[in-house]
Amino acid sequence: MRTILALTITALLAAAAPLRAGSAFQDLLDNSAVSINAPLPEIAPARADGTIDMEQYLPPDNDEPGFEWAGSNKGLEDHFIYTGKESTFLKISTADSETLADGSGKCALTPDTLYKTTAKPGFDGEHMTITLAAAIPGCQLSRGFVYMSHVSSSSAGGAWELPRDVRAFLDTLAYAEGTNDSYNYIFTHATFRVYTDHPRTRKCSGRLCSDASGRYQFLSKTWDGLAPGLGLTDFTPPSQEKAVVELIRRGGAYRRVSRSHIYENFTGALQKLNGIWASLPGSPYGQPTHSTAQLWRVYKAALAKY
Repeated sequence: MRTILALTITALLAAAAPLRAGSAFQDLLDNSAVSINAPLPEIAPARADGTIDMEQYLPPDNDEPGFEWAGSNKGLEDHFIYTGKESTFLKISTADSETLADGSGKCALTPDTLYKTTAKPGFDGEHMTITLAAAIPGCQLSRGFVYMSHVSSSSAGGAWELPRDVRAFLDTLAYAEGTNDSYNYIFTHATFRVYTDHPRTRKCSGRLCSDASGRYQFLSKTWDGLAPGLGLTDFTPPSQEKAVVELIRRGGAYRRVSRSHIYENFTGALQKLNGIWASLPGSPYGQPTHSTAQLWRVYKAALAKY
């Protein structure tokens, strides 16, 4: 049984402006007056102030197969980060940097290197927060921030545990949603820093309003429908990954996504999921979408990274 999480955008205004080559997320903000060409279920009524809330419908659970999270570190140290191919830094705030002898507030980390930490890495905005278990030669810092996108894996778990096809597909989905590597976006490109819970912050662009948040733009009520069953107690990036994989599974697309390097599986997954994410091609909900050809190019580039 195919189940659908429908992201419905109800803007009964003028016809949509022509699409640009930018992200579908940004086009939505610029063109919140979109024409509706298909009937939409359970359309949210306008509020007294004339604004309209985006609706997201969580499908019921089903027997579709999905990814089995192992919860292990694949033989690596209990607490660690592993840097990616890009040069990066361990850094602290500008105020704290004044207490260091050189005032730099940062130390270079070597690419493709395992760094042991005293505890599981945390998250703050676009950064991981770590405390090193051993000093780095020539570095005065023992704790600080590292850009999340510069870490290829960590003991915090999450996306790095997934097969490369799935990771590349999630990167493509994030591109379509306009969030890319950012797990701390709120609708309208506002951001949040603390991941203790879904931020539950309603933002508006014109008449269209939403509290969609995170890399995969979960509405708070969608998150509340997913998190307890998955045992998620925060809105950290690893929790967001587990939730998005669950949505893909409920949409009946995980098997296709897990072999999405095959073009027919990639396009089949998009067709299964375009009722969940309105930025995907063929979505009937009136939001600007990307073409399959463009998303395939993004996917192949993402796959090459892994």
